[in-house]
Amino acid sequence: MPTIEELVQRLEKSRAHFAKHVKGMTDEQCAWKPYPECMSVLETLAHLRVDDIAAMESLDTGEEPKYEAISAPITEASAGLDRRALEDHLRQSHSDLVSYLRTKYANATPGTEVCVWGTMMPIELGIPHFSSEDFYHAGQVAFIRQAQDPSWNYYAGVYGSD
Repeated sequence: MPTIEELVQRLEKSRAHFAKHVKGMTDEQCAWKPYPECMSVLETLAHLRVDDIAAMESLDTGEEPKYEAISAPITEASAGLDRRALEDHLRQSHSDLVSYLRTKYANATPGTEVCVWGTMMPIELGIPHFSSEDFYHAGQVAFIRQAQDPSWNYYAGVYGSD
């Protein structure tokens, strides 16, 4: 059974995996949408920031986070920012989440009940649940990137080999 620290380290790795999908994209590529209802990569960066903050709120309150109250100021503050600025904000929100988990749950057992976006579960399931957003959105970014640049080598770009 993994320790809380090992679970948090895996959460850091899932975000790093997501970041590999965005690495090397231009601002123009990040702003593009394959269809109107799809989030752009820029919007996805802001969305993941909302997820990080919502995760901390849910862990803190034991309730479903107030997504609109979290999302509106982030969306407003993100308007007009380029990829690098959004990535910086996202790194900070994720660092805050990781620090929060390490501090608040340093002495927790894997079975400690926590609230994950409004659902109670053992922390050993909750922390990996946060990682699911990174993997889900990495797939979206890969789709958008390959739609724009079919020559992009996914395996070399993400895993470092052909």
